[in-house]
Amino acid sequence: MANGSQLDKLLKEAKKQLEDGIDGDKKAVRGANMKLLRLRETNPGNALVLAYYGSSLALLARDAVKLSEKEEKANEGLEALNRAVQLSPNHKEIRMLRASVCLRLPDDYFGSLAIAIEDFTYLLDRHAEHAGYLAPKQLKEVASHLATAYREAGMSAKALQTEQRFSNGKK
Repeated sequence: MANGSQLDKLLKEAKKQLEDGIDGDKKAVRGANMKLLRLRETNPGNALVLAYYGSSLALLARDAVKLSEKEEKANEGLEALNRAVQLSPNHKEIRMLRASVCLRLPDDYFGSLAIAIEDFTYLLDRHAEHAGYLAPKQLKEVASHLATAYREAGMSAKALQTEQRFSNGKK
């Protein structure tokens, strides 16, 4: 098991690679996945590591050529993200990761919009209970993503309501 500072350092490196991967660097995605796989093996109960590992699998799915590999990696990623939320249901970063991944997966195949809506709503509810729970940029992003999820789920009225509620800095 990695000590706290070593774990934080390695996780920070993997997160940076994931950010590069989100921007299209496939090599960075593979590197992050390998780092996170090792971290998961040495820190099996760490929900945040598991969540980032799941996110890396979703990016591998995005980049895969074969449909069967896309499906396999996406399902593995969702399983890891769901398990991370089970382990730490109140962890903001884990909820944001799962919601973001679920928003980007094709709902007609994975049925993931309901999970994205659940997580984005959870985050906004916590913010309503505790002002400052989300930074202003996070609040705007979460509200925008929730509206997008509602719209993609065919819930246009809820999307509009969310946009109106959070426009102009309102909470």
